[in-house]
Amino acid sequence: MKKKVLFIGLLLFAASITAFQTYSGKKDLEHLMLENIDALAAGEEDDSQCYGFGSIDCPVASVKVEYVMSGYSFE
Repeated sequence: MKKKVLFIGLLLFAASITAFQTYSGKKDLEHLMLENIDALAAGEEDDSQCYGFGSIDCPVASVKVEYVMSGYSFE
């Protein structure tokens, strides 16, 4: 009888660990899906805008700027 209870307990423990791993893996896929939507919405053109003078590299022109702003970002 003790062996059956132990076996059922281990089975429930393994099932709960498997369910937890399956649920936690979906969050990573949601983030990746949002990144892909962001990339598709932005297109191939660079819509960044650079302002001021500073120490940040501007992706549009090879100059140092203070601010870089771009659209279609989920962050």
